[in-house]
Amino acid sequence: MELLPGPVHEGGPPIWIGSWGSDAGLRRVARLADGWLASAYNTTPEAFGEALGRLGEHLTRAETDPKGFPNAIATMFLHLTEKQADADAVLSEMLAPTLRRPPEQLRERLLVGSAAECAEKISRYEAAGAERIVIWPVSDVLHQLEQFSSDVMARLDAG
Repeated sequence: MELLPGPVHEGGPPIWIGSWGSDAGLRRVARLADGWLASAYNTTPEAFGEALGRLGEHLTRAETDPKGFPNAIATMFLHLTEKQADADAVLSEMLAPTLRRPPEQLRERLLVGSAAECAEKISRYEAAGAERIVIWPVSDVLHQLEQFSSDVMARLDAG
């Protein structure tokens, strides 16, 4: 008797599995999930695109159409600021100790910085094949979401 959970295709909510992009994790997603959640602080737009390609290969081997298989990037921490010192402080004093990653690594992965920088990063994730991004404001949630909507989304809509 096999006790592994199977994908939920009927009669329940879709089950998405998170994976940082390792081959073992991507094989698990292809075999058991209805969608893939990538972790923003563990990937870059380029690495996400590469992992998405490998996931497509695993899905094909599992006889699942890669074109219909959804993905999202989660744990996309957000802090919009036009002040470099503020962005540096959020990265080095808040996120780096919590996530145990160097601030410079997080700077290239997360939405911390100016509206222009964040819109450009989202565009790179989109170009790499990301279908959804789940943002997580690290402070002043309502203000950050309003600022994201007015400053970042406007740039994406215009582009």
